[in-house]
Amino acid sequence: MHDSDRTAGGTIYAPDERRRGAGTGLWLDLGTRLLQYLYERDLESNEAWVPLEGIISELTQLHDVTRDDIIFVANYLATPTRLITLKDGENGVLQRQTYKRETTLVEWPRNTNRRDRCRLSTSGTRAVLLSQAAQNWLYAADDAGKLERAIDYGAFADIPQLAEGLISQIRRFSKEITLLLERQHMEDLLSDFSEHRDDYMKVITEVQSSVEAASEQFNTKQTKEQYSRWLETEIGKSFTPYTITQSFTEILQAIERLSRKFQKLVSVLASSKREVIGLVRFDLAAVGLAFHPCSDSITDLCIAGLGPWSADIAAPSPLDFSGILSLQQEEDSNTTLVFDDEAVDELPSLIERFLSAYREEILSQLSVGPVPLSSAVEKGWLTIEDFDALPQLIGVYASPEWLDDTNSELAVSVVPNALDIQLPDGNRLEGDDLILHWLKSHS
Repeated sequence: MHDSDRTAGGTIYAPDERRRGAGTGLWLDLGTRLLQYLYERDLESNEAWVPLEGIISELTQLHDVTRDDIIFVANYLATPTRLITLKDGENGVLQRQTYKRETTLVEWPRNTNRRDRCRLSTSGTRAVLLSQAAQNWLYAADDAGKLERAIDYGAFADIPQLAEGLISQIRRFSKEITLLLERQHMEDLLSDFSEHRDDYMKVITEVQSSVEAASEQFNTKQTKEQYSRWLETEIGKSFTPYTITQSFTEILQAIERLSRKFQKLVSVLASSKREVIGLVRFDLAAVGLAFHPCSDSITDLCIAGLGPWSADIAAPSPLDFSGILSLQQEEDSNTTLVFDDEAVDELPSLIERFLSAYREEILSQLSVGPVPLSSAVEKGWLTIEDFDALPQLIGVYASPEWLDDTNSELAVSVVPNALDIQLPDGNRLEGDDLILHWLKSHS
């Protein structure tokens, strides 16, 4: 998009996929291999500059290229890129901003034209580290522990950013579970989660415990005093205690939704029909006993267990047992689990039906001003087709992102002991009034 030649206000058209030099992928492969080589050699030697002879020899053997071709790629990565973006100016007017800083990935030695050694720039090192970043859910507990360490260090400005990264991991793992439930066969589900199911559940518990511990630590008297002193030195920072506590709340809400979805997956796996020992062929066992009788001790044990309980009971005739044992042929099931991505027969949940009925009306009221829970009750947002929707209404105040998950500016505040409403069914709603509002004005 940065290099697009589109004129604002033009007609809709599909972007042209044809680009110069994009036919073979040769130069992209040379560039990525060069970056990886510089990163690995720097870790090994930790010298100021990395000689290029090793990678030149490797790439000339791998591809039909020359030394000059590889130097061309390195020159390209060492050339700064002019970036133009827009930023908010005075009186709400957008202003153009042009910069080249930190756009090069490779650096050459200064004051020389020699091209036999180079190194990664700071941006190049970050790019390689970003490409190698592990996002496995099994490591999420370590990231959650950083919240407590941030409070210990007094790095309060890092908490919202750490929380955002942790929520992103939670949603990524939740999406993986959704895809497994929707698109994979049952055997694939069993094989994928059989190894790490307990580990996944352990991480969920550890993340929740770490966040709760960090929240409790932030609310101690000592931490609050430390936070007040830090806030006095942060001129221009729009931080409030609500910013920090809201970060903890959003993580706990996300981990709660993930826990419910994970439990659903475990329930699906546990309720699946599985053959453990298969079908016992008693007819074949009888034939085997006919040719290879049991020992006398086993025979006496079976007679004692299956025979008459006392001598007063008449011994049964062998004919009385005829027909008790039936031949059961093994049944082969050819049923497979098939998922239809296009057709979903399940009815929408109550929260989906509630949002379908009242979302637009709630957003319309929010554009005018804050919407207290008491006002929502008075407006009659309590029923969906004769069903009680009070839990769904309160759920929207507990998780405003249900209204619009793309809008991060929805917030909820509390007015203590301001709620006292008589409900139509005769019950009374008392307690703290919740107020849903936008943090910034919306048109």
